[in-house]
Amino acid sequence: MSALDDFFGDGNTIQPTTVPIELQAVIETWQAEIAQNRIGFLPRLVNGRLYWYGFAPSPRERRELLDLLDGWIGPTYSDLGRTRGDLDLHDPFDADLRQLPTPPLRFEVLPRVAPGSTHARQEVRDALQMMSRLIKSRPSSEFDAPRTTVEVLDDLGHAISALDRRVALACLRELEATADLDQTNLAFLRLRMYAGLHDWAAIMADQDLPHILAMRRPLGVTRVIQRAVYATHCEAADVDGRDVDLVASVADLPNSFQALATGAVTRRRSDVVLEFLLALHSANPTPTLTRLLGEAERIEAGLADRLHLLMPSDVGRVRDVEVVEISSPQTRIDETAPAVDPDESPATDPESSLQLAIRQVRDGELHEAFATGRALPPSPDVASLLLFCARELESEEVVAEVTGYLDTHGLRDVLAAGDIQQREALAWLDEFGRPEKTLGWLGWFERLSEDANQLGPDVDPEVSARWEPLERTQASQLLFGCSETALGRFGERGGQFMAAHRNLFVEDGAGELIERVLACLAIGAKNSAGARVQTLALLDHLAEGSPTTAIVSSALEWAGEIVSINISAVATTWAVDVLQTATSGPSAVAMAAKHQLFYGITGLIRPFKSALDLTDLEALKIIAEELGVDVPDDLLLGTVDDVDPAAPYRYLEDQTVVLYSLTESATTRAAQVLRRMVPGLDVKTSAEHDGSPKLAAQSANADIFVMVAASAKHAATDFIKANRAPKSLIQVNSRGTSAILRALAEG
Repeated sequence: MSALDDFFGDGNTIQPTTVPIELQAVIETWQAEIAQNRIGFLPRLVNGRLYWYGFAPSPRERRELLDLLDGWIGPTYSDLGRTRGDLDLHDPFDADLRQLPTPPLRFEVLPRVAPGSTHARQEVRDALQMMSRLIKSRPSSEFDAPRTTVEVLDDLGHAISALDRRVALACLRELEATADLDQTNLAFLRLRMYAGLHDWAAIMADQDLPHILAMRRPLGVTRVIQRAVYATHCEAADVDGRDVDLVASVADLPNSFQALATGAVTRRRSDVVLEFLLALHSANPTPTLTRLLGEAERIEAGLADRLHLLMPSDVGRVRDVEVVEISSPQTRIDETAPAVDPDESPATDPESSLQLAIRQVRDGELHEAFATGRALPPSPDVASLLLFCARELESEEVVAEVTGYLDTHGLRDVLAAGDIQQREALAWLDEFGRPEKTLGWLGWFERLSEDANQLGPDVDPEVSARWEPLERTQASQLLFGCSETALGRFGERGGQFMAAHRNLFVEDGAGELIERVLACLAIGAKNSAGARVQTLALLDHLAEGSPTTAIVSSALEWAGEIVSINISAVATTWAVDVLQTATSGPSAVAMAAKHQLFYGITGLIRPFKSALDLTDLEALKIIAEELGVDVPDDLLLGTVDDVDPAAPYRYLEDQTVVLYSLTESATTRAAQVLRRMVPGLDVKTSAEHDGSPKLAAQSANADIFVMVAASAKHAATDFIKANRAPKSLIQVNSRGTSAILRALAEG
């Protein structure tokens, strides 16, 4: 039995079967509403005192409910102004309810005794019934109205850019429930999301991975799986230079992972290393190893020599490869053509050349197979081979050449009359080559100044994943060269761009770019969870850099605009987080802008002050002290000394707590709040970028270790987990001080 099932048991003298019939009907109605994940209320009588518990299906609706109760019930007939609906942690009845996914609100009906108690109780019941009916019949709010797939994907991009796992998973669940996407595309999107969050272990543990490995899939999805395999099986041995373990790491993989060899050009170290290891275990490795050594030298100086040492002596001789820039598929083919048997080298017979191309396909050398087939006289068999290579390589140049080849030689209709695989390949060719799918980020920026309705397909992650990210100079020129209209449209549709270019905003000197994107979000009037997590992330990055006073002042002004667009009863804590992050830098920098932001945000949250919890108020007091100002008195009204804001954190007394994050603004603020609420608490912050003796000692010895996964490198994450074991680790998957404090409050 759950705590909710036992609500009318021990600790509650109300029994639904013994109360007046009208109250019994009310209770049954609310029980049904709660069971259907809707808002409902249940009464509890204990020691002559009447309490009402308000149930909401989600934390955000719980916060909205508190705001509604403040207006409908308020301090006139309740203790809401003092307790803010919190459960009593010392009450066993409430302790059980606290285990529910979304704990209920609780308030006592006041006054407690005659002469006004009966009247007060009736007034409260009537108010709750009327409020409940209005909530049930109101139109869909922004929280439950369906959004378009483009809107959700845009938020998903922002969440990935901010490394906010909570919001990213919420977007994915929304797509699963409402988007017109089949299970295969959802699985592809889920893997891309995990890759964006650097959660490689989640990719390897995904329940659909065996099915994805067995099916035809986009090259980008294959690359995502490759990087997950490298990170979880190969990276440690590669970094440490343990060659024997590195080769064995792939040998131990299930056979299904051999399908990860692509034959396409590699552009990252992880890709070329894994493909090289896979080639070592293939039947005819020599041609592939030749190509990969050339690519390795282009990716990283000395990497080709490093990989050459991995080759066993019985692998055929790999000739030296002259590294050249890849200007076209033909250039790549000519420079890395594999050595062939002397008897086959003339290859003047079309039939034997076609067999050579087929063998090259079988060996995974698709560029070489494409070059061999292209030199042959046109025929349906050759066209089919070239089409197969194009689909596997997913290269815009190859696709364009095959499209022209089919049209020039009149072979499209011949293949269209062939089997279903050829017809599917033709459909793929036409879809891949559509102009809007080959724009690249430069072309996408040009479209920002055109009709916004044309932008929908361009931000599809399956499309934009193929586009090469822009360099910082390019992105800066484009963002600062846009019209205000284009900036607003970037704010509306820029989530996937931000996900693809996250590294540009974490580099030193990124202050101007950060200020410009904050301006985009404000001008575009973006009101969504994605905009909120992106704003926090950008302010985090800004605080970690060394921006000028002018940049900080402008960025804070735009941040205030974003808060004004997004403020609501469920976004007050986020607004306080924005204020904490924005004011965490050196106090002397942009002081006037910080004062303006403080008064602006406190003014914006005033209509929703009932949604502020006591921890939010403590944070506001700390910020006010640092800025030399006062928290507006009306925000503090209703709080009394006998309410302990530190109650959820009392278990931390006499404990050593370490808060870890690469961006220190949130951990610094969280530490300040904790020290204020729990005097004498030993709380430390850490921002070590790599494994160090200090970080190892902190991980191993702390009583409580909190790691902000949204701001931690993969290597540091693994280092902390390794040194922390077997002790528990609190992992925070969102940004902001409130996320850290919420995780600690939940233990």
